[in-house]
Amino acid sequence: MKRPMLPDKHELLTACRGFPLPADDPVLSAAAELAVLHQGREQTPHCALTRIEGHRARLMNRIDSWVLLVSPQPLPTARVHTHTMGQVIDRLAQLTAHTYTALAAGPDEVFWEATEFVDDLAIAYTDLAAELLAGTRRLPLTTTSV
Repeated sequence: MKRPMLPDKHELLTACRGFPLPADDPVLSAAAELAVLHQGREQTPHCALTRIEGHRARLMNRIDSWVLLVSPQPLPTARVHTHTMGQVIDRLAQLTAHTYTALAAGPDEVFWEATEFVDDLAIAYTDLAAELLAGTRRLPLTTTSV
């Protein structure tokens, strides 16, 4: 049986940008939902964020569970990454939402800077996914709370 793979950075960015995605990929579905939540966070008063933050935490934990399921057992020498995959994808979704805000309402410099942040994090995601699948990196075994 072929082991499921993690989405590549292009698929992940497509999901965060709200484009149609495969219905059967839990990581992409969660990433798309996280991006929508981050868009909503920008227009939600601080006192009303509890529901959104709880949903974000559940989505990150769902991603972490899936990644743990599909990743091979790490090598004994594998280094621990500083964030869970759910946290990395949540950050990518957040930066994508900020990029759309900058595109709609900010000066060009702010948009291009935000785009660079998204690109850099997407590359970091690719590197982390490759290391996980090679068994040379492991993720912290923590539950995400926001």
